[in-house]
Amino acid sequence: MNHGDHSEHGGHSMPGMDHDMPACSMNMLWNNQIADTCVVFQSWHISGPMTMALSCIAVIAISFGYSTLLHSIKTFDRRIALSLYQTSAPNRRESVHPNGVRRESSIPPAQSGYSAVEGGALAKAGVTRLSLSTRLTRAALYAISVGLSFWLMLVAMTYNTYLFMSIIVGAFLGHVMYEAEIDVGSVLAGGNSKGLACH
Repeated sequence: MNHGDHSEHGGHSMPGMDHDMPACSMNMLWNNQIADTCVVFQSWHISGPMTMALSCIAVIAISFGYSTLLHSIKTFDRRIALSLYQTSAPNRRESVHPNGVRRESSIPPAQSGYSAVEGGALAKAGVTRLSLSTRLTRAALYAISVGLSFWLMLVAMTYNTYLFMSIIVGAFLGHVMYEAEIDVGSVLAGGNSKGLACH
């Protein structure tokens, strides 16, 4: 008994499905998959070893760029703080001679280096309100850092070994490049550094 040709039913698709877009596999477990892996967006589709290698290089660069951004934010804040410190610091000071006579002695302005600011002076610097333009710049840099950190988190949530390791490699290279110095006083006082997961 012929019920007709049902092959046409195989061509039916759900509304909104685009057959021109590549398929993206969704993995909720750790995997080493290469083909049909998508990096955050469906358009960033990995089809083979070559595209996976290029994607890993791109993720390494973005992860390294995130470290660069954090370093730039820290440097920007230090420049603002140093500028405010130099502006508010007095150009002259009083000193007491051993015979009890007070006299004024000139002191040079603070050097351009951050190490020129003494720890005692930092404790007396206090809180200073920033200009609107400075606040907007700092807010924009912070927002970009938050966006990048969440984007890297989404890449990590592919649970793909190659992409996950690319994030770590980028963070490692960034740390080697920008963390060549250590603030001994801050570390001894209990200061903690932030990783990629923090913003």
